[in-house]
Amino acid sequence: MVIKNTALLILALMATSINAKESTANESNASFSVGLLTSYSQAADSLQIDGKSASFKTGGVGLKLGVDTDSLGSFYTVAGGGYLPKQSASFAGAVLTGPADSLFYGVGYSYKFPINNRLELSLVADYVSYDIKGDLEGEAFSMPVTADVDSEVTMFDTSISMHYAMSPQVTAVLGAGLKHWTLEATADGLLGNGIRASTSANASNTDPQYYLGAEFSIANFPVGVYYRRSTLKADSAVALNGLDIHILLKAF
Repeated sequence: MVIKNTALLILALMATSINAKESTANESNASFSVGLLTSYSQAADSLQIDGKSASFKTGGVGLKLGVDTDSLGSFYTVAGGGYLPKQSASFAGAVLTGPADSLFYGVGYSYKFPINNRLELSLVADYVSYDIKGDLEGEAFSMPVTADVDSEVTMFDTSISMHYAMSPQVTAVLGAGLKHWTLEATADGLLGNGIRASTSANASNTDPQYYLGAEFSIANFPVGVYYRRSTLKADSAVALNGLDIHILLKAF
């Protein structure tokens, strides 16, 4: 209940911030940006779901397109893809492993509240969806097992973050919020030379999330590096660690 109420509070604050600025929306100046995004998240262990197991790994490299306004906040969209060298899932009584390809897309919003010339608070909400496909292999009953695994992972994060300018060049970031995640996985496989089988696993929950980061510039390109940590709770609870790197390529 506390988690749900906190999520509603964050969304209400975002809505209030927009409504408070409606009278000046027509006067708002907008700027656009293009950036590079790389993201990787990995659970410390496989999720246990109804007696089955599935790894929780997402990642890739993509582009981030943003629109920044003076009065309404910032809006952005991301899209990209990646390669995950080792995914795992249970199938036919065996744990299968192998590489997988990943495609992702997402949208987000942030609004900043300046406190003074060194400190500001931000309200952030973003959604990302991953489509992960892999050919996994293993062994069961002394026979080879292969399976085509298709997973969809979604994450909707809401958070409040503090940005503190430690110097004109470096800003520290500390945040906390909620992660609503879903996992839908299906596997179609072959046991030995002729026994075909299918299985699926589905899970979702809303869990607390914490993150810290640093923002700075390299060769006049603004860079943001953020480490995220949360605990995913299904039939088991596993730690999820994530690393995001944002590089602003051009603003206009």
